[in-house]
Amino acid sequence: MGVGALALVGCGGPEAFNARGEGAQEESESAPLVSPLAAVADEQAETVAVTVADGEEEEGQAQQQVPAVRELVTVPIVERPLPDDVVDVLEWRERYHWRELAKLPGQEAGPVRSSGLFLHAASQSSWTPFDPRPSFGRMGTFLPLVYSQLVTMATGDHQDAQHGEIEGDLAASWEVPEPTTLVFSIRGDVRWPNSEPLNGRALTASDVRVSHDAFLSSELPQGSAYGAVERIEADDGEMTVAFRLSEPASYLPAEMTGPLHVIAPPHQLEDPSAALTYDRTGTGRSVTPEGTGPFRLEFTSAASWGMTRNPSYFKQDRRTGQRLPHFARIRGGVLISRRPMSYNRPSRDEIWRDWKDRRFDVLELIRPSELEKSLDLFPGVAAQVLAPTPGLGSALLFRAIQGGPFADARVRLALSASIDRVEVARREHHGLAAPDCGHDWTHVVDSTSESGFREWPWTPEELGETHVFDPERARALLSAAGYGAEQPLVINMDAGGSSQYADFINSAEVATVAHQWQAHLGAAAEVRLLPRKVSTFRDRGNEFSTSQVHEDTRILATSSLPRYAADPDGITYRRLHSSANPLVGDAVLDDLCERQRGELDAVRRSELLEQIRVRDLE
Repeated sequence: MGVGALALVGCGGPEAFNARGEGAQEESESAPLVSPLAAVADEQAETVAVTVADGEEEEGQAQQQVPAVRELVTVPIVERPLPDDVVDVLEWRERYHWRELAKLPGQEAGPVRSSGLFLHAASQSSWTPFDPRPSFGRMGTFLPLVYSQLVTMATGDHQDAQHGEIEGDLAASWEVPEPTTLVFSIRGDVRWPNSEPLNGRALTASDVRVSHDAFLSSELPQGSAYGAVERIEADDGEMTVAFRLSEPASYLPAEMTGPLHVIAPPHQLEDPSAALTYDRTGTGRSVTPEGTGPFRLEFTSAASWGMTRNPSYFKQDRRTGQRLPHFARIRGGVLISRRPMSYNRPSRDEIWRDWKDRRFDVLELIRPSELEKSLDLFPGVAAQVLAPTPGLGSALLFRAIQGGPFADARVRLALSASIDRVEVARREHHGLAAPDCGHDWTHVVDSTSESGFREWPWTPEELGETHVFDPERARALLSAAGYGAEQPLVINMDAGGSSQYADFINSAEVATVAHQWQAHLGAAAEVRLLPRKVSTFRDRGNEFSTSQVHEDTRILATSSLPRYAADPDGITYRRLHSSANPLVGDAVLDDLCERQRGELDAVRRSELLEQIRVRDLE
């Protein structure tokens, strides 16, 4: 069970402008610091030209521009009821901590082989790591089941679920002989499948190099991880692969553990027909990706897929020595029991009925009562409460803060101060939530933790004034900015919504924030919740929908802050450094971001990451 978070992005920065732009001319050379996550948009109002009846422009009024009048339809703002199964997140975290899994019955005897694992998960659009489509970066979750990697993140009942420990997959070991060289020693007991054109031959160091050479291309989603790699050298005799770097890259091994960084056979690059995309006609054609991973793909279609155990898989269980994998097969689908070929998302009731009927084995819970019901149905079920993934909480973004009322930092701080995040967590996440600021806490050293690294996100005290709930201060800030009952601050807010081709926005959470602003700011603000324009279409008997943000929206709802990265460099350097985001332009942050990505010592790097977080909040 994961937990959520909420952030209002772009609240910091000096008070360089007031609500009406007074003082803007004298202060324009010191523009407000802009959140690197704030979207930049044109704030110009829709205008029309005013002309006289005969078509001649009135003298002195040529092409006068006035705002167009347009009816605005809004969503009613109401207070949502409090769930009846609110829990204490830290108490539940301890009750279902990762350390408790190691205490389950049967741990000493080790895993028991099983006939199969059934997952409620849609098929991937592609089963090759060489797919350049932008959407593929979000679709590679199951590739490591078919292909091997150089390194992976260790998993298991005895493993810290929050701070990943890197372990070898194809790599028997690796070393850093100098800061700009990373050398992997490749296992010698790995063989490709016994089919054309591989014919069961041994995997070579050159095979590893071919895949990673392809990843250096900026056309592939993996390319961003390899910016420091100048060249890759393979020695088939010594079975080594050396990465020669232009600068130290402490983040590189962790990035290689991502599911897209797998080793596929060279002929997949040479033959475009080896892309292995699923059959959109729904015939469920058989494909056989040729990898050295634990499973072989047996079939795949638009919504369902299946795998069988790879009999020649090379790895063993670290604790028991048993040959992996333990499952004979894996099956997956959107609705395994009812519509195996359906594109449509199932309802929660349908998912729950499938879970109750034992049609799949793993369920991501969305409320505490579901765990209680599961324990009643299956007394032996194992559960774990995970801390939020860094940067993947809900967020509200200012569409622009270069002009208009949100250019004033006091206005932005007032909105943040009038959000009761504890109440949002209780009302929309049943208490299972924690504050977030988009920085990776999992690499921060903590001597009190069993793993040696921090296991829970930031406290409100660590996040500074932007996370402090203080409605009285919020109203005072708005008053100082020139807003009150006679001239309220107009807040056009995105109501959220989701589609099969858009981020999953927690629209209920957005509605709760809208109600809080309405309640806490009173007459000083006019809150408008604007609906998205929803379009539907049908394809092969299935209905699809997409949503478009209202054009008058000034505060956007999104499902996450920066994208999650296996290493914190992905949400430090790639979000805060001037080369990646010119909106930041802070020399101190630039220096800290550069130093952390070249620091190979975990403790010293942790200290730099903390300095980056503090500087960003400042």
